[in-house]
Amino acid sequence: MADNVKYQLRILNLSCYRQDESDGDEVFLKIKKEKIWPVDAKYVKMKEGDHKVAHNIEGINKDETVSIELWEYDFWTPNDKLGTFSMLVNERGGSFRTDLKAEKGEAAKYSLEWEVY
Repeated sequence: MADNVKYQLRILNLSCYRQDESDGDEVFLKIKKEKIWPVDAKYVKMKEGDHKVAHNIEGINKDETVSIELWEYDFWTPNDKLGTFSMLVNERGGSFRTDLKAEKGEAAKYSLEWEVY
């Protein structure tokens, strides 16, 4: 019997272990080409440390993989995709932590903390 239950993924925190730019990164998150965070600004300035995100993604099917892209805002040139977080949603619980799979040539190191309802 198919599991028709929908899950909700809640992004708790974004952690920076090594920023891409020496003075900090101007980061934002996207899913399927749509910016999801921050909702009230173009970006969040991050250096090493944690930043609370508190963003919900609803309507996820069991065993669905959710991919979230981390982007770095650039003022004068096109924005840079730093990498992707991939999360398999197959059970309720958490918190879980997923490391950034960096784009080729990018030195940034980030992780995302999340849970499932």
